[in-house]
Formats: sequence, C-alpha cells, structure tokens
Amino acid sequence: MHSANYISTIDRYHEQSRSIRELIESIITGIGEPRLLTDQAALHSVTEKLIDLYPFVDLVYLLDEEGVQVAEYGADETGYINRAMGRGKGTDRSQRPYFKFFEEGEYVHLTEPYLSSASRDLCVSATLQIEHQGRVGYLVIDVDLEAMISFLLGDTLRRRIEPVFRALYGLFAAAMMLVAGVLFYSSMSELVNALMEPGWASELQLKPFEVIVVLTLAMAIFDLAKTVFEEEVLMEKDVHRHSTVRRTMTRFVAAILVAILIEGLLTMFKVSMGYSDEGVVATLMVFAAAALLVALGLYVYLGALAERALLGNNGRSRRLRKVRDQDEH
Repeated sequence: MHSANYISTIDRYHEQSRSIRELIESIITGIGEPRLLTDQAALHSVTEKLIDLYPFVDLVYLLDEEGVQVAEYGADETGYINRAMGRGKGTDRSQRPYFKFFEEGEYVHLTEPYLSSASRDLCVSATLQIEHQGRVGYLVIDVDLEAMISFLLGDTLRRRIEPVFRALYGLFAAAMMLVAGVLFYSSMSELVNALMEPGWASELQLKPFEVIVVLTLAMAIFDLAKTVFEEEVLMEKDVHRHSTVRRTMTRFVAAILVAILIEGLLTMFKVSMGYSDEGVVATLMVFAAAALLVALGLYVYLGALAERALLGNNGRSRRLRKVRDQDEH
C-alpha cells in the first residue's frame, strides 16, 4: 500500500555514512576467506551465518578476475538461504559500480546508494578482492540500505510491528469516515424534512444553521480521518525526524481549528439574528481558536529552528569527520 521513502533513506545514509562504512567493512573482511573462491559449500555456510546475524544483507556473490559472476547466494522470502535461482551465475558484472570502480590496492570498495536490480530497493554494495591458489576473485555483498539504517538506529523491532499499527490506523480512519457519513446523512435528512414539511417557511432562517453545524462537524471528522489515513497508512514516515511529527501535528490541529472557527462564527451569526443568547460562548470559542492558531505557529517555528540547528551540527560533524579521514589517508 505504501512505497519506501527513498529521499529520507538517502539523507539518513549521508548522516550515518561513516558508521555504515565501518560496519560493512568489518562484515566483508570478517568473511573474506580465500577458500571461498573454490569452496561453494563454504560460501553457502558463510552466507547463512551472515544473513542470520545481519538481516539487512541481501546477497553474497563472487566475481572472477574479469567481473563475471561465479556464484551467488541469498535469502528468499521465507529467510531460507539458497543459491539465488542461478539467475546471476555467468553474468558479466564488469560494468557494475562495485566492480568497475574498484581501484588497485583498495582495501574495500563501497558504492553509493543505488536501486538494486534484484529487489528494486535502495542498496549499497561492498567489494573485497581475495586470492587463492593463484586465482583472483572479488567477494561482493549487497546490503538493503533501509534495513541497515534501521539496524543501526535500533529500529528493527518497530519496523516489524509497523504493519500492525498501519492496519489499526486504517480501521480507526474507516470508523471516523463512517461517522462523518452518518452525520452528513443526518444533516441532509434534516434539510429535506424542513423543505417538505408544511411549516418549513417559519424555520427557513434557523434550520440552515443547524444543518451547517452538523455538516461542519462531519467535515472536521472526515478531515481528521483523511489526515490519519494519509499520514499513518499511505505514507512512509521517518519517525526519527522532527519535521515528520510536526507535519502530522500541524494537519491534525488545523482540522480542529477549522471546525472550532466555523462553529464559533455560526453561533455569533445566530446571536446577531436573535436566535441565540450565547454570544459570550461564541466569542470565547473564536478567541480560543485564535490562541490555538498562535500556539501552533510558535510550535512550527520553534520546531523548525531546532531541527535546523540539529542538521547544522550534524553537517559540521560530517565535514570534520571527512577532513579527519582525509588527513589519516
């Protein structure tokens, strides 16, 4: 029902690039045994242990000296480790980034994020050159970038449970839409009855106010249901970003503000026409809505300032790390 938020994933990659590189380098160097070039059983065993420990690893495969794929193992939908259907064996991978840009003397080559041809998800690949009995080959692992970032952030369990939350939010949104539909039907019935009854003319000025009140409530509930459905069910959210939470809160409060303002204005109109004596209540509703609007503006403004400051600090930290890495090399 929803698609991955690639922009958020790429942003997270740049924020955590040093940690990602260090983890992938430690993984591939830890399994890069020379015997993998000739021992397919060993490659299968290593892949099985690797995917069991690091569920974000999608594929492990070998390339020969010319960049032609020799063997490939991966996990299917059930998590079973097997030879990946033989789909890649014998394929020329010499033009792929993980082989083409591997430099002589380089320890481990890590690509930038790209769309995997196998899973269609964002991934990164790491390449390690190995030698055995005079043969030269390249060990490559494909890593699901989104899953790896979740692993680094300790967010794996939440992502597993997330489909349950989405389903529950969908049920709540559907229930609110049904309530909005009942209110809409009720208001239309009142309007039709007022027009059909013999004494409708005497109520013509007051009845529209009653109908509009119910319609406004129906619209507010529908808008809330739409907000919940879009934000929590359809969209792929990055809960670690303040802007995501701020957007959801803004839309939620805005829907309530519209309902309160319309209700207050309608009450004031009824007071001015002599149909109600609740002028104080109407005035308080309008002032309360205005205060809520000011508070919402401050919340958005201060939240944006705080996030900009955090991003600025992260950017400076990344630049310092980059300079430090260059000095080390």
